[in-house]
Amino acid sequence: MGERQYPWKIAWITGASGAICGEVARLLADAGVTVAATARPSERLDRLAASSERITAFPADVLNPEELKAAAARIETTLGPIDLALLGAGMYVPFDIRNIDLAGFHRTMAVNVDGVINGVAAVLPSMLARNSGHIAVMGSLVGYNGWPENGSYGASKAAVINLTESLKLELDNTDIDVTLINPGFVDTPLNAAYDPNKKLFVMSAPVCASRILKKLRRKPYEIAFPTKVELFVKTVRALPRAVSFPLIRWFNRTLQS
Repeated sequence: MGERQYPWKIAWITGASGAICGEVARLLADAGVTVAATARPSERLDRLAASSERITAFPADVLNPEELKAAAARIETTLGPIDLALLGAGMYVPFDIRNIDLAGFHRTMAVNVDGVINGVAAVLPSMLARNSGHIAVMGSLVGYNGWPENGSYGASKAAVINLTESLKLELDNTDIDVTLINPGFVDTPLNAAYDPNKKLFVMSAPVCASRILKKLRRKPYEIAFPTKVELFVKTVRALPRAVSFPLIRWFNRTLQS
């Protein structure tokens, strides 16, 4: 792949040890982009860094703002200005209304929401100083509606969607691009505990990563797929609740058929 396939020289990816972001890191590196991979220290992060001379691990916890700021500073000192910050750290826990996992709920909100704003706070000041850069945030189509058994993850992604919209509006008068990435159902270890029988519309992590990068290089505000799921969730969101709730229950049953 050619050096000019993507418009970035240095990409910082949080959640890089995850299935989707790990694939994105490898694809960017294969295309000649220098990748700074951040996640908590792990063998998976080490393997990712060892897979390409263009990937360097910068371990940090997205829940520790000072660690993230220090990691971003090290990246810019070592590699150069961060052109793309892909904030992709995330987690999922099942949500059972008969036995609510409060610890799981609070940690999901922390990783999926606090992890994003901590990353923004770490990278945005230098982007504002040079008036250039691209921030991409990993959301989910699940964030557009409430879903059965999805109270934790769905609520966190709804917050991420709202936060990213706010960032876009705030940065519209700058040369800093903002992209919200909203995949549908992806077969990853993160959601392995959720509805194992779901087959409809499920895609692999490599396919998801390829779709993300195919569109991300054009720097749109939103990347959402699969199209059928996107159209359904956005249409249902605009309908009266007396109509939308039965439709969501029907769609949820359809996914498991």
